[in-house]
Amino acid sequence: MSRSVTFCLTLSVLTLSALALSVLAAPVLARPAIISGMAYVIDGDTLVIRKRHIRLFGIDAFERNQTCGRFRCGTEARKALRDLTKGRTLTCETKAIDTYGRTVAACKTSDGRDVGGEMVRRGLAVAYRSFSTQYLGDESYAKSHHLGAWGYGFESPLQYRRKER
Repeated sequence: MSRSVTFCLTLSVLTLSALALSVLAAPVLARPAIISGMAYVIDGDTLVIRKRHIRLFGIDAFERNQTCGRFRCGTEARKALRDLTKGRTLTCETKAIDTYGRTVAACKTSDGRDVGGEMVRRGLAVAYRSFSTQYLGDESYAKSHHLGAWGYGFESPLQYRRKER
């Protein structure tokens, strides 16, 4: 066999091998990373599990020092997230990494409750429309029942952060 034929056969075998490996690895790489464990709450939409900072996907909670009328919505948001997660194992499905290096994830409690949805439904966070429309129904519920900040009037957490800078 000539050198050029041997080279072409070798190249073909290597190419096919690489293609086969990439096809086999694709389903593994496509699965989102799961982080689970007990959580330490930082604020109304950020927590830590196994030393990883996790930003809850699709919601924007009121900032720690933010008030909504006479309601301390930031303090109450943090407290509610603590109460939701206390003594429960969370399972969080990674969606992205944000600009601060935090994992953005949708988290559920050990009894199956969607943590982000629960925060929005209680009126202690708003649906973060720039990233998801998943919690718009929960937001409508909180608004129509005047729950949490919806009972006092507020500026969005995003507007509050912009103003505070």
